[in-house]
Amino acid sequence: MADQALKMATPETHLAFHYLLAKEARMLDEYCYTEWMELIAPEIHYSIPARRSHHIRDHREKDFRKFDTDHYDDDHESLLLRTMRLANPAGVSSNDPRPREIRVISNIEVFAQERPETYRVNSVIQLVRNRLLDDDSGIAGRREDLWRGSVAAGFLLVRRTVWISQNTILMPNMASIL
Repeated sequence: MADQALKMATPETHLAFHYLLAKEARMLDEYCYTEWMELIAPEIHYSIPARRSHHIRDHREKDFRKFDTDHYDDDHESLLLRTMRLANPAGVSSNDPRPREIRVISNIEVFAQERPETYRVNSVIQLVRNRLLDDDSGIAGRREDLWRGSVAAGFLLVRRTVWISQNTILMPNMASIL
């Protein structure tokens, strides 16, 4: 397993991230985008790469985690615009009525990095979304985060890559933050 060389964070730090990720999910579920943006570092890189299926025999020839397109490829400014649009769905018919979303976070792993007060945090997210009477959809993925900060001072999200399980997003409207 590739993570064997990584240094596990202290139990206190791991617990702090467990609570932080649960709080982050609740903020997004409750449309608290201004508060969520306070967790975001100015140099954020937030991406959801497009996935492709490949035959196993082709795997040894290429790095399939490098792609030429992303579903999301956001910096701080584009995330701010995205959250402003989500916070005020009045002009966006696909968000009126506003969808009900629930995010479930699990499989949390926290690793201390060589740079002080920097942590790699892996987790799994499942988003369940309902908008109309029979409009249920969902998406799941593995998140690879880089956070900066401390238990005492708080943490900021520096980088998030979400590897969704689908090749094609099957949601009618993927106007959600993972």
